[in-house]
Amino acid sequence: MTEPLIKVRFELDISDWHGHGSETLSAVPFPESEWRHFQIRNSPFFVRGINNLDVVLAKPTVSHMVFDLVAVVERGRHSTYMLLMQIAEARAAVYWNMLKRLGCSYESIQIALSIGTRALYSVDVPPTADVHEVYETLERGKNDGVWLFQEGHSNIPE
Repeated sequence: MTEPLIKVRFELDISDWHGHGSETLSAVPFPESEWRHFQIRNSPFFVRGINNLDVVLAKPTVSHMVFDLVAVVERGRHSTYMLLMQIAEARAAVYWNMLKRLGCSYESIQIALSIGTRALYSVDVPPTADVHEVYETLERGKNDGVWLFQEGHSNIPE
């Protein structure tokens, strides 16, 4: 049976670099929580402080399939990084292969910015990956001019 997916909306500062006032992420409800707790099922492009598989508390909106974030309840132990680069950046494949070997996956979109259309990647780092090695790879890509990146939220193991 397929799990019902809903959307959890996260408010953003529209004056930030991306120009978006909110972002919605897919989530699965925990029915025993009377549709108040949800597990996030994708990685954000803009929202910081949330990761794939985190559990959140959210309140309903006028739409029965969209909920507004109240708080993060439990961390799913994943990390998220956002990469911004030229659409046809040939060197990106070399770096991506390194990240893939470390266990990372991604979602991507194209975004129109004042500097032109760019590729935006949301990189999901599972808890089995060495987050320090992932970060070093991201830094190398940045230093080589392949991409810009920011940390969405990092789960640093103790």
